[in-house]
Amino acid sequence: MKRPDRESAVEKRFYSRRMLRAAIVCAAALAVIVLCLLLERSESVSEFCSRYISRPIVWLMGRISSVFPFSLFEIFVFAAVAAALTLAVLFIIYCAGGFPRRGASYVTVLAAVALCVGAVYTLCTGFNYYRAEAPLPMAENDEYGKEDYAQVAELFFEDLTALLEKAEIDGSGNLVSPYSFDELNDVIAEEFKRLDDEYFGGYYTSYTPEAKLMASSELMSELHLIGITFSPLGEANLNAGVPVCDLVSTTAHELMHAKGVMRESEANLVSYWLLATSDNDFLRLCGYLELTSDMFMLTDTERHEYWAQRLTECRYDDVRGYSSRYWSQYTALSRISGFFNDVYLAINGQGGTESYNEGSQTEITFTPVYDDEGNPVYDESGGQIFESEIVAYSQIHRFMAEYFLG
Repeated sequence: MKRPDRESAVEKRFYSRRMLRAAIVCAAALAVIVLCLLLERSESVSEFCSRYISRPIVWLMGRISSVFPFSLFEIFVFAAVAAALTLAVLFIIYCAGGFPRRGASYVTVLAAVALCVGAVYTLCTGFNYYRAEAPLPMAENDEYGKEDYAQVAELFFEDLTALLEKAEIDGSGNLVSPYSFDELNDVIAEEFKRLDDEYFGGYYTSYTPEAKLMASSELMSELHLIGITFSPLGEANLNAGVPVCDLVSTTAHELMHAKGVMRESEANLVSYWLLATSDNDFLRLCGYLELTSDMFMLTDTERHEYWAQRLTECRYDDVRGYSSRYWSQYTALSRISGFFNDVYLAINGQGGTESYNEGSQTEITFTPVYDDEGNPVYDESGGQIFESEIVAYSQIHRFMAEYFLG
């Protein structure tokens, strides 16, 4: 049986006009999004828009959001979810009650708001994925040889062990920060001023927004999220519950997003470089902790075993183990966030979540080992033995080489 239409003629005209206005807004917002998606394929256009459109929006909204000591993004997300659920219920109630235009008007208004947010987000963020490569001082791939990089590894591990011996580590293995979070914000912001140097050609915005801890950190941990940057609000939002070493590196990473570096691999590289080459011992230690596995690639078997033992003595294993144990508690929802992050990055022209590791990729060749008679050599388990050789060093290796040897 067809439900009666209880809307009066006046109501029909009113809600029809509302839907028309909302539809016009939807079309305009959608046009902006499509135009941005087309323009951002040009590196020169993306570079221009990143500097002269995205940057002013983030600066303005960051100034406004910094007035509030809490995360506006967090409130925005929960408000958006509540509004969507409320409007969905109202739509069902009104349609079931014979007021179809009234219900439809709420849906079109919600769509208009969502598309407007999407348009602003695309303006703030989309172009940053397609701009020129982020500049970093690093050695050319053929500038240094194997012995030079072995020396880099020695200098790195000498400094890392010295820093670990001075660091405060609690009984569970968590690194103890000498700063409150507000103080850490200030220390990292001061470090970011190094990016204002003429060497970088104004690539990075001089404005560093405030990072904020989120109240819903437990939910973020369940989702395996450490930080989220929402450029339209000029905020970098951090999970308050994570291990200290993860918090420091992620704060720098998320702030890099806010400063115009959206590609995950580059946000990692620049934040690692800032921390690992800092004069601040605590920041440098947190940076080193992210690079240890990469630097072990530069050592031979003997030095690898030596430095692994030294790091164990300095409680490196405790620090990294604490982080691993922390994240192993949360498994229920991790695949959900990973899936959506993978899709989001793919939409923006990145290689999904695999793009996080692009800066640490090292090209290695493996050559089989033969004895004097030309026969393959096998190990005790029966596997053929190969000799490895690095033929192309990673960007991490190269900027550490520039730091220690340049």
